[in-house]
Amino acid sequence: VLAFDQTGFGSRMDETRSFYDRYPQWSRMGRMVQDVSAAIDVLQAEPQVDPRHIYLFGYGLGGDVALHAAALDPDIDGLVSIAGFTPMRSDFASVGSGGLAMRSKFCNLNPRLGLLVGREAQTPYDYHELLAAIAPRPALVVSPKFARNANPRDIRAAVDAAQDVYSLHNAKERLRLVEPADYARLSATMQDDAIAWLHHLAHASSSDDN
Repeated sequence: VLAFDQTGFGSRMDETRSFYDRYPQWSRMGRMVQDVSAAIDVLQAEPQVDPRHIYLFGYGLGGDVALHAAALDPDIDGLVSIAGFTPMRSDFASVGSGGLAMRSKFCNLNPRLGLLVGREAQTPYDYHELLAAIAPRPALVVSPKFARNANPRDIRAAVDAAQDVYSLHNAKERLRLVEPADYARLSATMQDDAIAWLHHLAHASSSDDN
């Protein structure tokens, strides 16, 4: 297991202070995704790591980053995203989740998304498309029913839409949605269930390799 602080968190808190002054054309989300890609490169170079079985596990923002990273990096073999997203094109300020302003202004992850506040339908991509790009690799989406900053119905619709692409690969069972009756947190049960799912994947993949 390789765990590290995302930029702007933990030991890397100070990185956010002058980030956009130094890199005005970047986004913090893009930087986080690039960090994951660099971490994958490091893991693949380690002799004790099987490069064919590298998975991501993310909660909250980490789950969001995991989805973006896996969609862009085919070397990532699967992922768990817990309370990681709510679809952007239906994320209006009026629904109570914070809207695109939460990502663009308050969290400062994607500043240019602020241009689409009030025009959310014009968002150039959304999460069903990220999941479709990940297909047919395994993905576990955990969407707590009482998450304050998410719309479970829209998340369900995004997963259903991506299932069409998984079906084209005869891999519908590899995209799984779990909706615990809980709020957005990394509970012991969620963590244990996700780890068990990853262990199952690793065991099944090892059997296939043999």
